[in-house]
Amino acid sequence: MKKEWYCENRKKAIEEWKDLKYGMFIHFGLYSLCGGYWKGEKVTRGYSEQILSHGNVAFCDYEALKEEFSIEHFNADEIALLAKEAKMSYIVLVTKHHDGFCLFNTKTTSYNSVNSACKRDIVKEISQACQRHGLKLGLYFSWIDWHCVDALPISSHNSDRIPPLHMKYNLAQLEELLTGYGDICELWMDMGNPTPEQSSQVRELALRLQPNIMINGRVWNDMGDFLTMGDNQFPDCALSLPWQTPATIYHETWGYREWQERTDFEEKVETINKGLHYVVENGGNYLLNIGPKGDGSLVDFEVEVLKAVGKEIENAPLERKPIEATPLVVDNANFTLLNGEKVYRYTGSEYYTFHPIVTGLNYTLALEEDGVYEFSYLFDLPLQSEIKLALETDNDTLIFPLKENKKECLVYSRLKLKKGINHISIVSSGNPIRREEIKNLDIKLNFKRV
Repeated sequence: MKKEWYCENRKKAIEEWKDLKYGMFIHFGLYSLCGGYWKGEKVTRGYSEQILSHGNVAFCDYEALKEEFSIEHFNADEIALLAKEAKMSYIVLVTKHHDGFCLFNTKTTSYNSVNSACKRDIVKEISQACQRHGLKLGLYFSWIDWHCVDALPISSHNSDRIPPLHMKYNLAQLEELLTGYGDICELWMDMGNPTPEQSSQVRELALRLQPNIMINGRVWNDMGDFLTMGDNQFPDCALSLPWQTPATIYHETWGYREWQERTDFEEKVETINKGLHYVVENGGNYLLNIGPKGDGSLVDFEVEVLKAVGKEIENAPLERKPIEATPLVVDNANFTLLNGEKVYRYTGSEYYTFHPIVTGLNYTLALEEDGVYEFSYLFDLPLQSEIKLALETDNDTLIFPLKENKKECLVYSRLKLKKGINHISIVSSGNPIRREEIKNLDIKLNFKRV
């Protein structure tokens, strides 16, 4: 019998999330007022949304920007309609970036948009616009918070620990976000260096309040539902788990930068469209960013790029590419499989140590007739430690241990394989996003006709 590694609810959430394919990321906040300048000087180091860290910026002067945050030209319906015209399916809004300024009505701090010059709940406006125009809503939330008195000071790497009182503060804000704004399709955590317990706390809270939500890998400690690639990064290996590429129109910044060069329009459209199709064809989702100006208005160049990409999608719709492999033709009673296609997931406690590990090996073979086989494994050298693997065929899943100090072992004497194409995988047992690494890749799979 074929085993499902996800419970029915998680499986449904994954499929619905993957169907979204293409979405809009929005970086907007006090940093948008700066536009990459401070006191009339360009701040060229780092992303513009992190100007408080990278520029020679007085902390209290930056926080005072909330009195200038009038955003008279911010229009949530305009943004949602742009997403629709660009053929996007969802919006992920930055609710709080590293500076700690909240774009929602929170009881945890007065440092928020409702208490700013605009007196508006931006998350609520975007949520309602998404509902009106048939878009799903995702929320970005920064682990680190330079404003919170209980958090660590600003660092150069943003991979800071989360002290207990800061964690309590974050959980209170996440509960507000996950209960006050309708259905949330995606929780997009970012940066920080939480403990496994803290990552688990966020996961448990999110799933309790939003059972159908998908949580990104930057919740850390292998607690996410999908992998978030690095900025503008594509995987260079086959992945066994849901994944997403966060992308920018200009790779230099996510937040609005007034002095950003906006040239080569046709090249931008071609590059983004090509990357978008590559991601979707290979099983990922693509999240493309815009950075509104400090008054809330959209950047004309960004608007035109998104509209042009939308027209490209009209001509060539986004489609998943079927996974194909040349089958090994098996025309005798006994055969051995080795050197399977490596399948990976990513692991790591924080951004700077995120790396791929092999969690499976895939094989495709063609049989001339139905058969029943003894299945065993063989290594060149005895194993140093026991691990648990699973053999997956089109119809069955067999979970078995690789035994310590043994080179070979019979696993099952009655494995059924069908005439024609068979897909066989060896994977480390368990949920695909948390599977252990298969370190011994010289495994031979022996099949003997009975």
